[in-house]
Amino acid sequence: MTSLLAGILLIGLTLLSINQTLPVPRVSAQEIAPVETLTLPQPIETKTEFSTKLMTEVISIDKPIQTQDDPEKEVGEETVLNDGADGKLTKVIRVTYHLDQEYERELISSETIAPKPKVISKGTKIVWRTLETVEGPIRYWRKIRVWATHYDSHCLGCNDWTAIGMRQGKGVIAVDPKVIKLRSQVYIPGYGKAVAGDTGGAIKGNIIDLGFEDARTAGWSARFVDIYLL
Repeated sequence: MTSLLAGILLIGLTLLSINQTLPVPRVSAQEIAPVETLTLPQPIETKTEFSTKLMTEVISIDKPIQTQDDPEKEVGEETVLNDGADGKLTKVIRVTYHLDQEYERELISSETIAPKPKVISKGTKIVWRTLETVEGPIRYWRKIRVWATHYDSHCLGCNDWTAIGMRQGKGVIAVDPKVIKLRSQVYIPGYGKAVAGDTGGAIKGNIIDLGFEDARTAGWSARFVDIYLL
């Protein structure tokens, strides 16, 4: 049993007297440890060397061309039945840059709109006509407006033989086989009759090259003319 009465501490049966007049020890300022200030670390600012952005890329898809033969129309006549429409391919791409330089590309999505074909009706009917020339009347079945130049066997890349094995010279012309078939018989005003017997790298579309033995003395100047298919 423990109790405290008037400064007397009773512990069990033993009496202990507490001297309440004892001095309280003093502590000098030198004996007090200095208080350290705790500095919290500041947030660290970081910069990444990579960046990304989304970009859209649109690629046009050319419409195909379909042709339909029309026996009721004359050869050379064409009618557009349907204009069609170009298609397109749309891509969404994520582009990653490293130090402002493109690093890689990643395809995110793509969408394709299919093109619609252009449909053309082309005449196949042959109609014979007569042309009066200084050499007499000739019968032809088609007339084509062309740009006519001239050449000889001494031109760059030329020789004495044509693409179909004919000897190059007057009466043999170079054509685009997609426009005038090789071996076709033709008539050119100011030049005369000829065979479409040669081709050339620059002879595309409605361009023909008139053959001569010597182009320098031929007296032909490049110009538009009508060529008649016989």
